[in-house]
Amino acid sequence: MNPDMLVVARESRGLTQGQLAAASGVPQGTISKAENGLITMAEEKAQALADQLGYTRDVLDWDAQVYGFGSSSFYHRKQQALPQSRLKQIQATFNLARLRTNLLTKGLDIESSYSFEPFDPDDYESPEHIARLVRAMWHVPMGPIRDIARLIENAGGVVIRSDFDTHRISAISQWVPGERPIFVCNSAMSADRERFSLAHEAAHILMHDRPRETQEAEADAFAAEFLMPAAEIRPQLANGIDLGRAAQLKTYWRVSMSAIIHRARDLDCITASRAKSLYIQMSQHGWLKKEPVEIDRDQTRFLTGVVNAQLHQNGYTVQELSKLTGILPDEFTRLYLPEQQTRLSLVTKE
Repeated sequence: MNPDMLVVARESRGLTQGQLAAASGVPQGTISKAENGLITMAEEKAQALADQLGYTRDVLDWDAQVYGFGSSSFYHRKQQALPQSRLKQIQATFNLARLRTNLLTKGLDIESSYSFEPFDPDDYESPEHIARLVRAMWHVPMGPIRDIARLIENAGGVVIRSDFDTHRISAISQWVPGERPIFVCNSAMSADRERFSLAHEAAHILMHDRPRETQEAEADAFAAEFLMPAAEIRPQLANGIDLGRAAQLKTYWRVSMSAIIHRARDLDCITASRAKSLYIQMSQHGWLKKEPVEIDRDQTRFLTGVVNAQLHQNGYTVQELSKLTGILPDEFTRLYLPEQQTRLSLVTKE
């Protein structure tokens, strides 16, 4: 048994050692010693833990590297405001998503239209300069990016949605050498917020192979220029904006009204006092939490395409793929074949 995988499996379900012990019948002391690599757990006890956690037994034996929030390739937002138990669960869920992605793509010949290339911010004029270079490198046409999730996946990344059970973290990204960049987004986010968060995390992947004090501000600057190039949006903001104009621009640029207002201020198209006034108006309407204009959510296609290729080209069954990824068929279908699960749900209701 890999002690790290036992910890990850337990924490991904949001359980303490005591809670898992009570549910599985395996003594907490035994679980603690196994997680610290001090004992070899009896097979029946290991199976009891796996059954209680909803994973296949072999997950606990995976010879895999687990990455934590402290590693230089791992980024997330507003970490410190969350309880440690929630952070551990999100970290564990992310690690399992990355490991399952590696297993599902193993042996497949997958070509990308372009790629992620590292940029050292100290070698360039500004994060905005890097954003313009990346748009050119990825052949992004002028105007808004219609689907940033697809753009990231066409560059070799993988976009996954997961319920973080908190609003304090928008997205997490990680790029382990030799693997694909992974982006996990909080499924509770609005579509416009998700798009900005993806651009923000893409900035971390592209520019921050090591932590730096200015990385959050740099990532925000990159995201703003990447999604709303100054040369193109400035003329649309030149005469200032009100909330109606911000809503119109939101539908075009596919970013939040708040982001539009912030962009107008950054580009000196409105004053700081005018921006504050607009934010106050939005707050009075309750629009800082939920804006009145909604946009369609970007589509994630990579993992669904990989699973379908394994099913229809390589002859795998759902049961075989669920075993490969260490989860039960129902959870596999929910995570990787949501359309199929929706169809089954409709049939059941009928």
